[in-house]
Amino acid sequence: MVKQMQVVDMNTILKIAMLGLVVLVLGAPCYGANTPVKASAEEAKLSSSLKVREQAVVAKEKELAQKAQDLAVIQKDVDAKLAEMLALQKVIAQKLEEVRAEQDLEFKNLVKVYSVMSATKVAPLLNEMADANVAKILRAMKNDLVAKIIPKLEPQKAVRVSRLLGRISESSQ
Repeated sequence: MVKQMQVVDMNTILKIAMLGLVVLVLGAPCYGANTPVKASAEEAKLSSSLKVREQAVVAKEKELAQKAQDLAVIQKDVDAKLAEMLALQKVIAQKLEEVRAEQDLEFKNLVKVYSVMSATKVAPLLNEMADANVAKILRAMKNDLVAKIIPKLEPQKAVRVSRLLGRISESSQ
């Protein structure tokens, strides 16, 4: 029973101590509640400097936010221009393919026309053309027809075109 009494007494003592502490804290007058805070000149200068820096930081943040918005607008514009360029590139590629197809058809028609003409009539026309074009035309023709046309060309032209046809370089001779 003595032990129980000591425990009760200790609990009571703790409760009384806590109550006393609460009364002390709540009942004590607040020190400096009505007295102004005194700061040294250095502390006032530091406080003023911190306010200026804080204002500068706020201004920079606003500036950065505005620049981020401007950049977003520019990026959107660039993306739109890029999409437009890609669309135009597709159109140009399609048109180029159409032009090439038309040129191929015209070239094939020219080869057909030259193929039905006699070698004597085709040779003067080919003599007036660039060697590379003549070689291209002759490559598209049948070999037996080319064999009839080459002798009818001017001799120097025939040699140059023959080299182009056979891809023979002058240094290999």
